[in-house]
Parts: sequence; structure tokens; C-alpha cells
Amino acid sequence: MKGAALAASALAPLALMASMFAASTLAACSAPHVPPEKAIHPLPASAIHPADNATSPAKVELGRALFWDPVLSGDRDIACATCHHPSFAYTDGLDVSIGVGGAGLGAARKPGARHHRTNRNAMTILDVVWNGVTSTTQPPAEKAPMFWDHRVVSLEEQALRPMANLDEMRGEHFDEAAILPEILSRLGAIAEYRTRFDEAFGPGPITERKLGQAIAAFERTLVDRGSSFDRFMAGDDGALSHVAKRGLAAFVAAGCGSCHSGPLLSDFKLHRLGVPELPGATPDPGAGEGHFRTPSLRNIMKTAPYMHNGLHKNIEDVLQFYTDVVSSGKSQDPDLEDLRFGDGSHDDFMAFFEALSDGDFDRTIPAKVPSGLAPGGHIRP
Repeated sequence: MKGAALAASALAPLALMASMFAASTLAACSAPHVPPEKAIHPLPASAIHPADNATSPAKVELGRALFWDPVLSGDRDIACATCHHPSFAYTDGLDVSIGVGGAGLGAARKPGARHHRTNRNAMTILDVVWNGVTSTTQPPAEKAPMFWDHRVVSLEEQALRPMANLDEMRGEHFDEAAILPEILSRLGAIAEYRTRFDEAFGPGPITERKLGQAIAAFERTLVDRGSSFDRFMAGDDGALSHVAKRGLAAFVAAGCGSCHSGPLLSDFKLHRLGVPELPGATPDPGAGEGHFRTPSLRNIMKTAPYMHNGLHKNIEDVLQFYTDVVSSGKSQDPDLEDLRFGDGSHDDFMAFFEALSDGDFDRTIPAKVPSGLAPGGHIRP
């Protein structure tokens, strides 16, 4: 059975895929029926934009400059890109992010004299254009859920929040009410930004709304394409190795699709998994009593560490966590009760996860930004 048969439906449910595998290369593997809401889908063909923020090249390139420019932080030392860097698939490679005052990149990043470490892991922003899209729902871009706790909706609103956060980008020299007016004043004093905002939005003052829209327009271009899994879903039967196909079938049979479904392998629901807090960390209530969003599994092999607080350093630790939950019979979320680990070896799962992680994406790092500051902030040794 060729993968081309799958291309007959762009949203072919994973149950169908698994049954097709069983008829050929995966004769030894079986998978239960998968209801539509738990199916895995290819990435959508097109981006989802809000009605009032259509994309344009000028807007995207303005957003790229802003994303990399530390002028958006209180102390001018950190940019959006500091914690969402292409070297780490637009995460930062840390358990929890080190914000304003820090220096270095990835594992080499250290806090400054004052402690400004956040309490959450930096999610990848690859494919964030499809946040909220599941197997059965597609919210408008204005309602797309953001952050680990869904505390805001829309990428435009999300783009502004780190600038106002004490530990992320604001720092101690400005209060929350003052920081965005300060940033707008800084941008308005830079001739290149005045020109580029006019080109992107038409003549007029630089506003908070335009700032969020420009960054969001750029972030919507950060799309992961061409993974082995997506090529397989498009009809290339040879794109997945036999080992990866076994891993996919085992993933289905284990019930992982109860939460990891849809095009981003996330149901975009808030779950209470009971993940322990990091040693010495302030307890994080999440949304309610420890509820956090199911993260995407796209690029999973490039976005360690894992969980909302980066507790687990590698995939093996994550799988062990879920195995322990299943064996203990003490799950804190009803969906965990569907997990039934058994079929599929470690190598099978790893091969499937690699197939979700070998696509290509924009890794462009600008040589300079309009403020004249170092792109990405204090990230060099």
C-alpha cells in the first residue's frame, strides 16, 4: 500500500493510516479505531490571518527587525529572539528562560546580578500561525490561544506581553504601565523605524497595535515544512522508514492521540499532569490548579527540555514519566487513562519523533537592526 493513497484526503485520520500499514509493512502492529478528534493531520496549506492584519512583505520584514531588536526591552539587552532563537528551533534550550539582565545563548546563558529567571519553558513559535487548530476545530486568528495557560488570545496580543513582563523583557527600571509608551517613544525616535512603519501600515504614528501586528505578521511566517512525516502524508510512501512507521503505529495504539492530535499534534486543551516543580522553584498554578496546554510535537527532537517547566531533559525521561503515570494508576487527568504503553520499542518512537523534526524553516539572523543594538541582545560570550 503506497502513501499516495493517503493523499486522497488531506485530513486522512490516523486510524486509516494505521490500518493501511498493518496490511503491508506493519503487519505485526495493530491500532485501535481512532475517532476523528484524535486523528493526526498534515499541516494546513495556508496561513490563518486576522481580518485586520493581512500580511505584506513590508510588514513581515518590519516584524523581523522588531523580533530581533533589543530596543523593545526595558534595559535594551534582550529581544524576542533571545528566548526564541532559530538555533533551538525558536526556543532557547533552557528549562526555564533567563530574561532581562541575562547574557549568553542556550546552555551558556546566565542570569545577571539580579535574578530574572522566568518560571516557564519557552515554547517554540514555529507553526504558531496554526495555534488552536485541532482535528475538528479551527478558531479565527483573533481567538487563537497563546501561552502555556491560554491567558491571552491572538498572536498580536501575545507579541506584546513579554515586553511588559518584569522577568522577561521589562526589567526593573519601568513599571508595567510605562514600558510600552517608552518603547513606542524609542521606536518613534529612530528614522528607519518611522519609515518602515509608514511603508507597512501607511502614514501615521507608531502605535501599540501596529507593534503587535508587525511582530505577529513575521511570526506567522515561521513555518516548519517538508518533514518526513508531512511528505509521507502527502503521498510519499518512502518518506518514512519502516522503523518510523512502527513508531507511528505504536504512538496510535498507546493512545497518545488523546492529547497529541491534529496538525500540530496538540489538542490545545489544558491538562493537569502533575508534573513536579523544579527544585527551589516557586509553585506555578498554571491555569487553575496546575493545568497547562498540550505542547506541539512538531520539532520535538529539537526543542528539549520538555514540560511547562522544562523538568525533563530528554524524550526518554518524558516517556518514563508517562509510563510511571500509567503503571501507578494515579493519573491526574482523564485523558491519561487512555494511555496503554506496550507495543513499540524505544527506537520506534524515536524514529517517529525524528520524522516530525526534520523539516526546514527560516533560520535567518539579521546582520543588524534599526536601533544599532546587537541583534538578539546580550547573547554573545
